[in-house]
Amino acid sequence: MLARAFADDLFFTHVYPDATERRAKLPYLGEYFLRYGLRYGQAHVVSPQLEGIAVWMRLKKVSMPFWKVIISGGIWPALKLGRRAIQRLERLSKYIDGKHRKLVPVTHWYLALLAVAPEFQGRGYASKLMRGMLPGIDEEGLPCYLETESERNVPIYQHFGFKVIDEFIIPETTVNVWAMLRESK
Repeated sequence: MLARAFADDLFFTHVYPDATERRAKLPYLGEYFLRYGLRYGQAHVVSPQLEGIAVWMRLKKVSMPFWKVIISGGIWPALKLGRRAIQRLERLSKYIDGKHRKLVPVTHWYLALLAVAPEFQGRGYASKLMRGMLPGIDEEGLPCYLETESERNVPIYQHFGFKVIDEFIIPETTVNVWAMLRESK
């Protein structure tokens, strides 16, 4: 489901420019992100049919140290990704994480991943995934942060109170990123 949801995402088309390779490798990248997210965050699904998934992490600081990747079981999926893709992924992530650290230097919730299968997009599944977590975050009084590489997602997140706090293109790429923050309620 994650591979299908992100098949045309600019971030992943940069990591895997070849569409055939991207289709073959994105399931491993999805597994890598999910393993990490499940170990260090919370995953929410709409139903057992897995129409969509959201992974949230409560962060004091932004980092993904190698030892956490190992503990979360991310080595096997990472080996399947290929060395060049991992290098591209690390370059992109390093830049985005640096921006994240500067933009939100306080404890916050991070929407690390929100994906809806293509055949279910536009049917309210993203909203259900957001509504499943935001009330609890509001009770904690913490801000929420996310990044999106899709301009069409910006109004969806704005509907839930997120505001664009930065927009940037990752150096040496054409990947445009909207950094968004939702203040604590």
